[in-house]
Amino acid sequence: MNRSAARSTALLVTPVLLLALSGCANNTRQARAGTSPQPSNTSFESNASSDHAVRSGTVAASSATGYNAHPADHGEFVLGESFDADAVPEYYEPANRLSLDQIRVELEAMFEEDRTLVRAAYGEQPDAQIVNTIQAIDHAHSDRLKEIVEHIGWPTRDLVGLKATQAAYMVIQHAGHDVEFQNRCLALMVDLVKQGELPASYLALLTDRIRVFSDQPQVFGTQMTMARNELGIMVPTPTVPIEDPEHLDNRRALMGMAPHANFVEAIQMAYEASAYEKNSALAEVPIIDD
Repeated sequence: MNRSAARSTALLVTPVLLLALSGCANNTRQARAGTSPQPSNTSFESNASSDHAVRSGTVAASSATGYNAHPADHGEFVLGESFDADAVPEYYEPANRLSLDQIRVELEAMFEEDRTLVRAAYGEQPDAQIVNTIQAIDHAHSDRLKEIVEHIGWPTRDLVGLKATQAAYMVIQHAGHDVEFQNRCLALMVDLVKQGELPASYLALLTDRIRVFSDQPQVFGTQMTMARNELGIMVPTPTVPIEDPEHLDNRRALMGMAPHANFVEAIQMAYEASAYEKNSALAEVPIIDD
């Protein structure tokens, strides 16, 4: 979505809805045990380009820009389990000492990390090491993003560029182990959507992600999975129930999003196409095949 489209979308969002969004994902319960989601929990909302970002397991270090990533001991994230420590970045330079260009490089590296690891995980049932590595990377990325946000606020396109701000959004979606931080970033995004700096769909997606991590009904129906219906046919199914489904499309329209039926149809088409193309967009849709 380009900046002019983002500004147009923001105009559709009522101040009342924005105010509600800044707190609608909050709750006092902790995220589910197991914290960070496995790759299969990624949402499939087609009108947010960052949702097509996937996890990766390698770090591209660049000493020229000050980015320095090294293997780290993150055993506390995956106690008693094995994981690929070489894939988990550790950041030695405090974020408040970095230039905006150095922050951009770090965020873009997170984007590429995320892509490669999820692509490696899909196609077969991911083993425990892959899952645990993803969890450790999610923790490392979100901890670093928290430093960055404390230093510069939410990383916008004007500050760090399009790819880096998409990376930041990808990281916060995967930070289900830290719902407090997710809610804090959601509140920052509300203000940026009001200013036309972010598309309103970012709010919808993050709100639903927080709801899923917190075992609450989702608001915008962005979190879907493929599961068998009563006839044994694989169909798009909400990961958790949708709150007030009668008014779902009204809420989606306010966020500049297509009707939910169109969204479901797109998922079904992607699923069917995946039979012929292993690396299709279906990689963003979790599949339940009992």
